[in-house]
Amino acid sequence: MKKTLIAVGVVLLVVVGALIFAWSSMDGIVKTAIETFGSEATQTQVTVAKVKIKLQDGSGSISGLNVGNPEGFTDKNIFQLGAISTKIDTSTVTQNPVVIDEVIISSPKVFYEIDASGASNLDALKRNLEALSSPSSAPAAENSKGGDEIKVVIRRLIVEGGEAKMRIAALGGKQMTVSLPRIEMKDIGKESGGASPLDVAKELTGSMVKNVQGAVMGGGANKYLGKSMDALGDVGSAVGGAAGSAGDQIGGAVKGLFGK
Repeated sequence: MKKTLIAVGVVLLVVVGALIFAWSSMDGIVKTAIETFGSEATQTQVTVAKVKIKLQDGSGSISGLNVGNPEGFTDKNIFQLGAISTKIDTSTVTQNPVVIDEVIISSPKVFYEIDASGASNLDALKRNLEALSSPSSAPAAENSKGGDEIKVVIRRLIVEGGEAKMRIAALGGKQMTVSLPRIEMKDIGKESGGASPLDVAKELTGSMVKNVQGAVMGGGANKYLGKSMDALGDVGSAVGGAAGSAGDQIGGAVKGLFGK
C-alpha cells in the first residue's frame, strides 16, 4: 500500500511539473508561432521581442513585432508594430469562433520605399502575400473537440500613435516622416461567422499595403514607380525642382494612410 501511494505521488508530481512547464512555456510557444507563420506568409523575416500571456484573465501583450523588408530594399523592416495588447473573452475560449474583445497596436511604423529601378517594397510584399497558398491547402489550427478550424472575431482593433516613413531613390533617398491618425475597426470576422487567424493576418496586412499605396499614389509617387533612375532623366534636376513639392504632396497624402 505504501509503495502504491508513493507511485501515485510520483505520477502526480510529474503531471504537476508538466503543467507548470506548459504554463511557463506558453509565451515562448506564441512567440515561435508568430515568427514561424508570419515569416511564411510574408516571405520575409518576422521577429518578436517579447510575448506575455495571462491565461487566467485572457490578456496578452506582444512587443517588438517587426516585419522584414523584402529583399533588395534599404530599410531593415517594412513594418514595426510597436506594442500590441489584446484582451480575449474568456467565456469563448472553448467555442468557435473565439471572441477577441480588443487589439490595440501602439506606435506602429510603416517604411515605404521606391528603389532606383522604380520597384516598391509594398508591391513586393503584396506579391508575397498573394503567393501564399489558400488556407484550405495550408495546415489549419484545430480545436480540442473535433478538428474544426479555429476562427476568431475581433470586436475592436485600434491603431494609434503611428507614423509613416518614405524613401524614394529618385528624390535622393531622403526620408520623409509624417504622423498617422488614430483609427478604430470593429467586428472583424463577425459577418462571416469568424475568420481564421491566417485570414485575419492576410486581410489586415493586405489592407495596410493597399492604404499605403493609395495614399502615396495620390501624392504623386506614382510617377517614380516602374521607372529606373535613367528613365527619369536628370536626377539632379528632379531633386532640385520636384523634391520639395513632391515631398509636401506625398506627406499630406500619407496623413490619410490608415484613414477609413
